[in-house]
Amino acid sequence: MFKNQEGFNNSLFGSYAYQSVIDRHQDHLLVRMQQLIDWSFVESEVADCYATIGQHAYHPLIIFKLLILQNLYNLSERVVCEQTDLNIMYRYFIGMSMTDAIPHWTEIGKFKERIGIDAFERLFYRILEEAERLGIEISSKRNADATDIKADVDVARCLKDKKGEQDHRWISRNTSDPDAGFGTKGTAPGSKRWYGYKSHINQDAKTELVTAVETTDASVSDGSMLASLVDKERDARGEDTIRKQGGDKAYVGNAQALYQRGILDYTIPRNNMHEERAQKRWNTHYLHLKHQRHNVERKYAEGKRWHHLGTARYRGRWKVHVQGLLTYLMMNLKRIVTLLLPLQVASQH
Repeated sequence: MFKNQEGFNNSLFGSYAYQSVIDRHQDHLLVRMQQLIDWSFVESEVADCYATIGQHAYHPLIIFKLLILQNLYNLSERVVCEQTDLNIMYRYFIGMSMTDAIPHWTEIGKFKERIGIDAFERLFYRILEEAERLGIEISSKRNADATDIKADVDVARCLKDKKGEQDHRWISRNTSDPDAGFGTKGTAPGSKRWYGYKSHINQDAKTELVTAVETTDASVSDGSMLASLVDKERDARGEDTIRKQGGDKAYVGNAQALYQRGILDYTIPRNNMHEERAQKRWNTHYLHLKHQRHNVERKYAEGKRWHHLGTARYRGRWKVHVQGLLTYLMMNLKRIVTLLLPLQVASQH
C-alpha cells in the first residue's frame, strides 16, 4: 500500500504562497517537465509491487521523481533528499508541500529493490509512449553503440597480492564487484582498458531518443548485443518499430540476424569489405544513418559529463543496469521537453 499523493499543489502553503516562484521560472527544466508530462503511468506500472495491506509507503511517484532529480543533477541518494528538503523547485517537482517531510534517503534504495528491473524497463518504455502521445514521431531508423562504465572497485587495492603475470585470478580473489569484467577499446598498444561494465544502447536517428538499453560486463563485444537491443525494443514497442539499423564497424556480422527480423543492415562495413562498401556508398538511407552516428557519441558525452554515466554508483550488474536505465530515461525526458518546449532564454536546468 502507498499513501495518496496530496502534496504541493493541494496545499495552500505549498501552492499559493510559492506560486510566484514557479511563475517566475517557467523556463526552468523541472517546471517544463512537470507541466508537459502526464505522470499517471508511474503508479499504474508499479502498483503490483506493493502489498494491498500493511503500513502505507510513500507514493511511488515521489520516489521515482527523486530518482530523476538524483540522475539529473548527479547527486547521491542522501544529498538529493537533503536538497529536496531545502529547494522549492525540487519540492514542486516531486509534488510535496513545504510542510511535508521528505522521504529518508534509504527509501530510494528500498524502492529500487521493491520494483526491480522489469518495472524500471516498463517505466523506460512508458516515457517513449508519452513522447508519442505528445506528438513526437519516433522513426524506424536506429544507431547502436556502447560505452564504458568503470566499476565501483579499487583496482589498485586488488593488485596487492598479484603473483606475477601468469596470475589471472587476482581480481576475482579481491574484487568487491564480481559481476564486472575487463574491457579494452582497440587493439593497439596503449589502448584504453578498464574494469567494469559496458552500456549498450540503440538510439532513434531522428529524435535522438534512446530506445533500448543493455548492460554487460566490459568483456562482452559490442556487436554481440545488437540483436538483444533490437529484440528488447521490438518486444516492448512492436515488431515494426525498427526497419533500418546502423552502427559502427564493431556491429558487422549481424546482417543475417537483422534480415530475419525484417531489418535492413546499415552498419558501417570494415575497410576490407570492398563489395559491401561499394553497394552502400550511394545508399541515401545508409549515408543518413552514418552521418547521424555522432549523436550517439554526444549522448554518451552528456551522460558522462553531467549524469555520472561513466562510473557505477553501485555494485552488481542489475544495479548498474538500473542506473543506466534511469540515466537514459532522464535524458529522454530532457530531450522530449527540448523538442516540445524549447527554451525561450539561454538557460539550462
